[in-house]
Amino acid sequence: MRQSIVVSFTLLFCFLLAGFNGYADGYKRATSKDPNTFVSGISFVWLSEFDSQGLMFHNKFSHYLGERVAVGLNLGLLTASRYDKGKEIYSIKNTFYMGGLETSFDLIQKETINLRLGVGGAARHRSEINSDAKEGTIDGSVAHIRTSDIGFNGFMENDFNFLRSGVAGWRIGYNYYTNGTPVFAIGVHVGFKF
Repeated sequence: MRQSIVVSFTLLFCFLLAGFNGYADGYKRATSKDPNTFVSGISFVWLSEFDSQGLMFHNKFSHYLGERVAVGLNLGLLTASRYDKGKEIYSIKNTFYMGGLETSFDLIQKETINLRLGVGGAARHRSEINSDAKEGTIDGSVAHIRTSDIGFNGFMENDFNFLRSGVAGWRIGYNYYTNGTPVFAIGVHVGFKF
């Protein structure tokens, strides 16, 4: 399963790179700025409804449409859990496959630093094991939940430019979905501009 996800990410990235290559060369000559960015990151996440915590790994491709406005595609995998010390078991285990289309605007744009705000649509497929009395059963047996949700996300992120085309930074994001728990994430990323 994970191999097919990696292959899908790679094919999607190659497709996007090929599609924007001609446009990117013209834009780069016109503005002497790299219009595309690809970053990989890791975030610490909180799921408020379940009081669980975990990690999210994500890849993001973004493309500038002008001087300050960019669109992007963000794909990730989140895993979180809550340990019940009284029962000595994990009472919640979550795995989310997440994706979203984003639009961002650079508030600060300097030679070495960018600060941006963004919003976008979000979707996820979640797989949860829950022994909580609300979602599971009172006798402690578990409920398996497998479903997909849609919603939106908002974020603030910062990029520091290094070397010729390197990018490193941080990101704070909030994802809200029509069903299931929202996700609050704080993380770091590294990547490159082209």
